Amino acid sequence: MLKSPFDLVADALGCSTDSLSDMSALNAHPMWDSLGHLNVMMALEEHYGVCIDDDGIRTHQSMAGIIQTYKAKLTDSGAANLRLESVS
Repeated sequence: MLKSPFDLVADALGCSTDSLSDMSALNAHPMWDSLGHLNVMMALEEHYGVCIDDDGIRTHQSMAGIIQTYKAKLTDSGAANLRLESVS
């Protein structure tokens, strides 16, 4: 079963999903430093079965970039009920 990008990133960073928003990004969240970013990349690769190259690492520097990349994969899998954007 696919997880929400927010759940994956929160697990990788060791924070709550409530601390993340669409604006969360590398060096813009207290837990999303360079080591946290490596954890996020590894979690995305493992969970979605992808290989993230150098360009992908730059694309995945924010929740917005991650959501944009995996939105189609989540929708196609029938996981449309997963949280794909921040809760206002």
